[in-house]
Amino acid sequence: MNLQIVKGMRDLVDQEVRVFAHLEEQARKVFGLYGYQELRTPILEMAELFVHAIGEETDIVGKEMYLLEDKKGGKLALRPEGTAPVVRFVAQSQVLKHQKQAKYFYLGPMFRYERPQKGRFRQFHQIGVECFGHDGADGDLELFLMLRQYFAAIALTEVTFQLNSIGCPDPQCRPSYKANLVSYLKEKKAELCEDCNRRMETNPLRVLDCKVAGCQGITQAAPKSTEHLCSPCANHFSELQALLAEHQIAYELNHRLVRGLDYYSRTVFEVYSANLGAQSAAGGGGRFDGLFAQYGEAPVPSIGFALGLDRLALLAPPPAPEAPGVFVIGFDRSLVAKWVAKVREAGVKCSYDPGLASMKSQFKQADKAQARLVVILGEEELLAGKVTVKDLSKGAQATYSPEGALNLILEVLR
Repeated sequence: MNLQIVKGMRDLVDQEVRVFAHLEEQARKVFGLYGYQELRTPILEMAELFVHAIGEETDIVGKEMYLLEDKKGGKLALRPEGTAPVVRFVAQSQVLKHQKQAKYFYLGPMFRYERPQKGRFRQFHQIGVECFGHDGADGDLELFLMLRQYFAAIALTEVTFQLNSIGCPDPQCRPSYKANLVSYLKEKKAELCEDCNRRMETNPLRVLDCKVAGCQGITQAAPKSTEHLCSPCANHFSELQALLAEHQIAYELNHRLVRGLDYYSRTVFEVYSANLGAQSAAGGGGRFDGLFAQYGEAPVPSIGFALGLDRLALLAPPPAPEAPGVFVIGFDRSLVAKWVAKVREAGVKCSYDPGLASMKSQFKQADKAQARLVVILGEEELLAGKVTVKDLSKGAQATYSPEGALNLILEVLR
């Protein structure tokens, strides 16, 4: 049997796990300050949930979703993103019948069949937030304030926001812009890649998101969505920009920013870091005011964002090292076990050699375990009813009563 991990997946261990746990812990603290509750949705959902939300013509639905059938022929999908499941929960639980606003954040793995590269895996981890019931620009602002506070909490400084507005379904807004964009793109048809020629007919906004250099040169001069906004969308975007300036949140306008999911409307934004190279987006989000209606529900003003934990882990400084602990050395198995239990029950990390090898070997294991203190239960100590404690960071050691040794351990390591 070939005992290898699936391509695009990875195991997280020790320091990597602690980095992820730190990023998640800070998210819980910061998002909680803004009234967000944690929500855990299933990894498996009905496939149509994502088809309706993300869009049938998107790469995610067309090429990247992990699909499977249950025993009754139902089509299921490993979740490729977190927003649609949260919307499903809000609609199914009817939470907005009892309150005007609902705020949730989520943590967990997502799955897409993509080409693995730096910071991008086929199983990837996200932190996301979704706010329902707030349609004002101050609701958009709150996400930027929350992101700024979160980045400060994880000591991440070199990030930039990119911002755009893609309007709404009003005929004088996004449909008008799409018509102008298609007219422009048709004149450049011969210069566009095959995918962009297809997208021009099915979902022209996706052309703006193309990563092919030749297509990017063409879309750089394309009509701008912000020049075709209806009055409500234009006012919303102007108000948001004024609020960002008032709160000293810097951003760059990116007229080609449309995000990779079809459910967005009005505000869209992304978070970038040059330290990530080609795949420099660490996260993004925007409004999805029309998503509930796509499921046949009453419209609900909604906004949210998602951050890639795998990418943040490459950027954020690592958390403080785990506190060193105690290593118990001895040859009386019962006594060693009692001391290990005593130290652990006092709340201090403790380990030992189950094989009770030679004294020299046990000291080597203490070094490998990166222990700060070694408790030595040798023959001399046993006869005298004492315990020797050695501080490996200083090389000093002294003999104590059992109570004195435990007090020293707590004084040094707690």
